[in-house]
Amino acid sequence: MQKQWKINKKAPKAFLNKFPEYSRMTLQLLWDRKLKTQKAIDEFFNPDYDEDLHDPFLMKGMKEAVERIAKALKNKEKITIFGDYDADGVCGTAILSETLKALGNDPDIYIPDRNKEGYGLNLEAVKEVAAKKTNLIITIDCGITDFEEVKLANKLGMDVVVVDHHEVHDKIPTAVAIVNPCQKGEKYPFKELAAAGVAFKVVQALLCQIRATKYELPESWEKWLLDLVAIATVADIMPLLGENRTLVKYGLVVLAQAKRLGLQELMKTARIKSTLDAYTLGYIIGPRLNAAGRMAHATTAYEVLVTKSKKEAETLARRLNEKNQERQRLTNRIIQEVESRLNLPAGGRGKLIFQGDENWPIGIVGLIAGRITDRYYRPTVIFQKTKDESKGSARSIPCFNIIEAISECKELLKDFGGHPGAAGFTVPNKNLKKFEQRLLKFANKKIKKEDLIPLLNIDLELEPEELNFEIYEEIQRFAPFGKENPRPLFLIKDLKISNFRAVGNNCSHLKMYLTSKIKGFQAIGFGLGDFCDKIKQSDKVDVVFELITDEWNGARKLQLKIIDLKKV
Repeated sequence: MQKQWKINKKAPKAFLNKFPEYSRMTLQLLWDRKLKTQKAIDEFFNPDYDEDLHDPFLMKGMKEAVERIAKALKNKEKITIFGDYDADGVCGTAILSETLKALGNDPDIYIPDRNKEGYGLNLEAVKEVAAKKTNLIITIDCGITDFEEVKLANKLGMDVVVVDHHEVHDKIPTAVAIVNPCQKGEKYPFKELAAAGVAFKVVQALLCQIRATKYELPESWEKWLLDLVAIATVADIMPLLGENRTLVKYGLVVLAQAKRLGLQELMKTARIKSTLDAYTLGYIIGPRLNAAGRMAHATTAYEVLVTKSKKEAETLARRLNEKNQERQRLTNRIIQEVESRLNLPAGGRGKLIFQGDENWPIGIVGLIAGRITDRYYRPTVIFQKTKDESKGSARSIPCFNIIEAISECKELLKDFGGHPGAAGFTVPNKNLKKFEQRLLKFANKKIKKEDLIPLLNIDLELEPEELNFEIYEEIQRFAPFGKENPRPLFLIKDLKISNFRAVGNNCSHLKMYLTSKIKGFQAIGFGLGDFCDKIKQSDKVDVVFELITDEWNGARKLQLKIIDLKKV
């Protein structure tokens, strides 16, 4: 697919002169990430657990939440943690449940069945929890839009504390406390925590309050929960800047010590041998935890995080790995089905893709929507159609706020929720066609033709002689990479193709050797095998790339990971 190349605006001279201790490249990368003050730069390069985490009591509703939880602990009340079924919800549930257990309360855990119950609290679940004599429900990664369910809980004699991070609408549930950094009037300095991050802040506040009256747990006990915070933050695609960067950095340190038997076995099953990084969390551990809720029930993912049995850990890790492989096969098959429809004359590729089927499991429609959005660079809605209603997920491109679009159709929907880039919904089938038409109309109004060409934001143009291990090590200081702190992209112009070939399964990758007048580079372009039909030896090309290393037989060489290229 054709891409627009845009080199980021150069950092101003005043900024460059202000920090002469850093190289031109480092300063450009800092500027691109909006890190413009000494304090922001210090926090970024040297995250400090004690200095850079904000006071949890600054968060709206925190005082009321911990007071209610502390009261439940003191009076030995029955607590039920109601967690979401994705990696973020499961990790947040484990964070809170382990803390409550350490404080002498053994809470019930309720994680809904994704396929049968859907997202969030539901009325039947509230009744079931009430029947077990629950006094307090604590939601994790859900609850902020569950008005009727919270009202029913109150009617049945239960208090509710909502711990969430999703968008907050004008109306809020009648909970005894709501802890969500996205609330109106919120003064907490960092709004982009994962739900597990919010749960961790609740734990910090709870332990702080309890320690003020009696010493229950060792100081810094909660640091051992940071592996779960890190997994959730990366798996839920939260920005890796500010407080999240500190949480993930220390979480990776905790994960490297792998005290959790389940995570030990999960990494062993996934054959993780390299240094742990954000890629490990987002593409290896996260998907396996998510596979439980997508393909069966998320309790398997929760249990693998909290088990104290090595034998059980082995069994659960193997099961999650198998479910993940099953999920991959099914996802690939359905993507082929969607693409075959889009290639039909009636399918079309308008400004928004809207596809559904009775045989597409609700657990993977979000993944499929994401993959189709990436491939065709259009907002995509994918849904499972059942007898009376359809449930689906939407993913979007930067210029189009998908939750705003869905909100415009709210009177047609049974429920909905999400973020500007990703959302979920339930729609009665009688409204399905109207829903599609309204979304298409909204997309046609908001999206310009040029918005549908993917944009490659390039950090910096470099000269071949600037590429060395010193600059590579500079780049590594920006890790862990993720949302809002992506791996830096560079441009080098006028390189000569000395040789090239297609490699990998189905010849889908492009391997090249590129040369300048003074230097040569090995290069690999994953998924760019089609370029072999468009180039020839001795062609001159401009290349957008990430700088990586390739290790073979103990030798380490710099390599260009090609993101895009154009013939000169």
